Amino acid sequence: MAETKPGSKKKWLYRAMLILNFVFVAALLISYLAPFTHPKITTLPAMLALVFPILWLANALFAIFWMLRLRYYFLFSLLSLIIGLNIFMRMVSISAPATREETVSDFKIISYNVRLFDQYKWRSDQDYFTRDAVFGFTHSQHPDIVCFQEFFHGNNTYFPTIGPFVAASEAKNYHVGYVKTVGDKKHYGLATFTRFPIVNRAEIQFEDAVSNSGIFTDVVVKTDTIRIFNFHLESVRFSQADYKFVSEVIDPAVSGHSSSSRIIFYKLHKAFLRRARQAAVVRQYISQSPYPVIVCGDFNDTPASFVYRTISKNLGDAFLEAGTGLGTTYAGGLPFLRIDYILHSPQLKALHYQKHFVDYSDHYPISCSFSLELEESSVGRKKVSNPQ
Repeated sequence: MAETKPGSKKKWLYRAMLILNFVFVAALLISYLAPFTHPKITTLPAMLALVFPILWLANALFAIFWMLRLRYYFLFSLLSLIIGLNIFMRMVSISAPATREETVSDFKIISYNVRLFDQYKWRSDQDYFTRDAVFGFTHSQHPDIVCFQEFFHGNNTYFPTIGPFVAASEAKNYHVGYVKTVGDKKHYGLATFTRFPIVNRAEIQFEDAVSNSGIFTDVVVKTDTIRIFNFHLESVRFSQADYKFVSEVIDPAVSGHSSSSRIIFYKLHKAFLRRARQAAVVRQYISQSPYPVIVCGDFNDTPASFVYRTISKNLGDAFLEAGTGLGTTYAGGLPFLRIDYILHSPQLKALHYQKHFVDYSDHYPISCSFSLELEESSVGRKKVSNPQ
């Protein structure tokens, strides 16, 4: 039996590497179409955009691999990285620090998906621990506005949250919108707390949504009115088994995947379609606002998505303008995801954005300080004559 020559083995290895390289290049290029492709046409770009950071890293490694071996194949991955550089730059921020003149802010806002204060006991130590820890963290930041997603409130005898938060906070005014109520003591939804006067409020319902909704709250800062949107868009609703499967797919060292991939893809497909419809509703409300807006919330989608592109149109992204580093906000089973946002009208200037590494939820809270620059525009200069 003839022995395989070492050179032949190396040749076949390079061929296999090149084929795999082409697969990752194609996947990355397809993911670039996600912001421009409505999910009703196809959800493939959106699904690939979820793992965009992994595709980006894989192509960067392929480019380095071929460069070290002096092969021109590195150009395939390098060009694919360059084409999507603007999308990559939505995942990280290298903003310049605020100048001395910019350090005085007019207000600070926090957005935080609190995962129902652990009502379903994802943490073994839950017994008011998570609620009190979330409140303690929030108060320590001295915010002027707080937007909670996946908010939970019981009555005075069963896990109260509104009263305890207000009692220990400077944010005495609040707007709570419930998307679901079970019995007379379990309320699920969104909440916005603020120390500023509230002059108007409304709830935003999404068609076919089970536990997702939005609210907006008009507050008076100095003599100007700002509309605060607080949204929670459609979740994928992965079970623990789903997360385990996804983590195994991501980890190449794990083998023996089950056939649950069909369930995963079905849930993703359904969520992408619903979020696209919800994003259109959000965009309409933002466009109709007579005041400058701040949009807070858990979009459940990445900056490389159709949802982000739809909602963020004509708005600034506080993380990109005033943050630093990797923008990951999801602390759950999927890595590298930035799905929580603070967006704003151009009449507001983002000064200091921060992601806070606390583990009371499967999301990290995010905050940003803003200064008012409304004197440059007549938009939002409406005075309030009859506060409610």
